[in-house]
Amino acid sequence: MTRSRLGGPLRPAPFGPGDDPAGAPWAAPGSPTDLPFRWRGVRPNLFLTYLVGLVFLVFAIPTIAEEVGPGILGLRIAYLVVLAAAYVGAAWTADASLGVRWGYVAGFTGLVTGGAVLWGWEFANFGVYPAVLMASLIPWHQARLALVGWALVLAAAGLLGGNWMPVLIAALSLGIGLGLAGWMESSRIRRMLERSQTRVEALTVAAERARISRDLHDILGHSLTAITIKSSLAARLVDTEPAAAKDEMAAVEAIARQALADVRATVSGLTEIRLATEIASARSVLLAAGVDARTPSALPTLPDSVSELFGYVVRESVTNVVRHAEASTCVIEVDENAVVVRDDGVGVDADRPGHGLTGLRERVAAVGGVLEVAAVPGGGTSVRAVLAPSSQPTRTRP
Repeated sequence: MTRSRLGGPLRPAPFGPGDDPAGAPWAAPGSPTDLPFRWRGVRPNLFLTYLVGLVFLVFAIPTIAEEVGPGILGLRIAYLVVLAAAYVGAAWTADASLGVRWGYVAGFTGLVTGGAVLWGWEFANFGVYPAVLMASLIPWHQARLALVGWALVLAAAGLLGGNWMPVLIAALSLGIGLGLAGWMESSRIRRMLERSQTRVEALTVAAERARISRDLHDILGHSLTAITIKSSLAARLVDTEPAAAKDEMAAVEAIARQALADVRATVSGLTEIRLATEIASARSVLLAAGVDARTPSALPTLPDSVSELFGYVVRESVTNVVRHAEASTCVIEVDENAVVVRDDGVGVDADRPGHGLTGLRERVAAVGGVLEVAAVPGGGTSVRAVLAPSSQPTRTRP
């Protein structure tokens, strides 16, 4: 399923079976429980973590009785009790539908904002709590916008009240919220990528077994047939024409040695990186991640070392597309001297590459080539490995 360009910012597509992109990031992975409002359903949703967060309410205690009468004091205490109960109650809504969770977050945010009636600008002291609920109950693609909006509300309250404390709390809420939401989204992507990779590895192993079975049948079938015929002929000639029988047995030995070498070469293919295999694997991973994969229908004949190197380029580049690019399309192009992996995602800072691209650049440079990482006009990233023709050996394989 490919993410819509219009709905993409707010409606991420699932990576694969079992993934609910509209689910609460903090909810326990897997299918929602049939009884989401029972204790057994709330414990996996980190209820105790919400409970620990209430410790920050102690900062409201020193000023709770300042310049207020018994009536207002009682209302403030009741307000804190309701606020605490509503905050920890978020764990019970983590398995609810997205609409219910949005309603809960909106109601809780209204409760915090309404505290201005009792606390004045100091209601902003509770501003981190709505940010945590936005990050833990709302999917990342929507939560990041809500977090920015909530930070602007807190900052505006401070500026209108002539107090800088709400502005600082706004920055703190935005930082904590985005950090928490980003971490949970990264964890989600990592889990889905691991599942996709597991499926790809299983399919790759199955395909490799089929290839080995086919190759062994072709290799050994022909060789054993030849050995059988020549051995039978040698047995008939051994008494009448010993010299001819000796020649036939020498031929049997040569055929057996060649068959053994072919079997070793076939089995050794299990540990080799090849461009064709990596493109097939990349297509499966991109499809599982909801990215439209556009790959070559045919590959040029390449030397073994170049096929291996281009395979590494495709593997690392596609991994970066799935993990970081938020792309809807990924294009892979190959010719005799270059491979290009291009996406239409958020782009990359070419001046600050990660360890993967750094290692890839070293691999390409080791054979006299150049790795080019650049932003694509209109959005996205292009990774291009270019080799000098003189760096290619003669033995070839796709």
